[in-house]
Amino acid sequence: MQFISYQRIDIDNSWILFLKDVFSLLTIFYVTAYVIIPRWFIPGKFLLCMLWLLFIYAWWSFLSYFGALLTLKYLTPDIRLASYLEIVQSNGIFGAFRLSSLSDYLLDFIFLVALPFTVKIVQAFMSVKNSKTKLELKNAALELNNVQLELAFLKYQINPHFLLNTLYSIYVLVSDRDERGGESMMRLSSIMVYLLHESNQPKVDISREFQLLKDYVELEKLRYSETVQINLNLAADDENCMMVPLIFFPFVENAFKHGPRLSSSAGWISIDIKVKDHEVHLNVSNAYRELSKPENYIGGLGIENVRKRLELHYPHHHILEIKSDEGVFTVNLVVTLLPEEQP
Repeated sequence: MQFISYQRIDIDNSWILFLKDVFSLLTIFYVTAYVIIPRWFIPGKFLLCMLWLLFIYAWWSFLSYFGALLTLKYLTPDIRLASYLEIVQSNGIFGAFRLSSLSDYLLDFIFLVALPFTVKIVQAFMSVKNSKTKLELKNAALELNNVQLELAFLKYQINPHFLLNTLYSIYVLVSDRDERGGESMMRLSSIMVYLLHESNQPKVDISREFQLLKDYVELEKLRYSETVQINLNLAADDENCMMVPLIFFPFVENAFKHGPRLSSSAGWISIDIKVKDHEVHLNVSNAYRELSKPENYIGGLGIENVRKRLELHYPHHHILEIKSDEGVFTVNLVVTLLPEEQP
């Protein structure tokens, strides 16, 4: 378009002005398209964009002035082109900023950059819109995945053997008119109420999580009596802290599920959870003996679900370490509570 317009003025000598416009447009367009628009325009830094517009307008006007000088000095342009170039020369290097000639310069500048800039800006906005749509779809997929993990976790969070054995132990206590029978029934009811109703909340008080573990451990003691040494230590500098529910429970249940039953020596379980300075420190360890797994064995679902829930709820805010060494299985977890979870 620029070349055709200059050809109408002077067929033989307008090429230098055409090269000037091509060079100025290339430098202006590519810097604007791949630096200014993504870094300033899209993020809304419009003051910087205005300064950039002023700069490229000045850059184009300076090139126009020197292009006019070179054409008049080294070529013999047609009278129509020469008269135009003489006007540019007479306006001087800052002619594009003079009020008397500002409108003419601006029209030429807008004619040069409007079309490519418009195309690129529309493309940039469409790209941002597509990126936001992809991000929303990704977040929706994460939310769906989160729900699926929660459902899977609830499905496997209680060992059926625990329920069966606990109910049998309570039955024996009730049959013997042992006072612990009623207390144990209340503990089991408290656990079931929490798992079925309260744990559906996004966040729960740390104190409620602690109560769940206390009830669970007391019921497990009915099964193992004095044969298994069980140490439980729960402490929090402020129990009003909140946390995603059922993060601790699978590790504790796993210790009871595998520790006493598989240990070749006297069974023992140690559970230590502390909340201090908005950090949760969990250490669960138990006696452990590696046994061969039966064919088609499916296990570790509870622990794997906890891993995924930690990644979803506390990305970059937790450290989980699980190891077995010399007959001891240990879980260490550190979680930094999020700001909205802190009292």
